[in-house]
Amino acid sequence: MYHVVFLVTRKADMTQQQFTDYWIVQHCPLTAKVPGLRSYRCYPAIGQMSDPPAPFDAIAVLAFDDEASCQAGLASEEFKTAVADGPNFQTVSATYGYLAQEFVIV
Repeated sequence: MYHVVFLVTRKADMTQQQFTDYWIVQHCPLTAKVPGLRSYRCYPAIGQMSDPPAPFDAIAVLAFDDEASCQAGLASEEFKTAVADGPNFQTVSATYGYLAQEFVIV
C-alpha cells in the first residue's frame, strides 16, 4: 500500500469538537470520493500525552494500492474539491502532508 499522511491543524476560531464535527461530517465525504482510494482513516485528537501539546489536532491517512494510483488520485478533481474545502475547518498553512510507507508490526 501507498499512503498519504496529513497532520491537520484546526482553524484557531474552532473548538476541537467543532473541528472534528465539520471534518468528519462535511469534509470526509468529499475525500472519500477520490479515485483509487482504498482506505481513509481519520484520527482527531481526544487528549494529549505530552507537554507541550502536539502542534496539530488530527491525523488523516489515505491509502492507495501503489504510487501510480496515489498520484492519479491526488491529481483528480475529487481531491482538488476536498483540498478547496480545507480552509473551512483547518489552518492550511499549519497542515502538513507527506507520502509514507507502511510497516505493520502487530
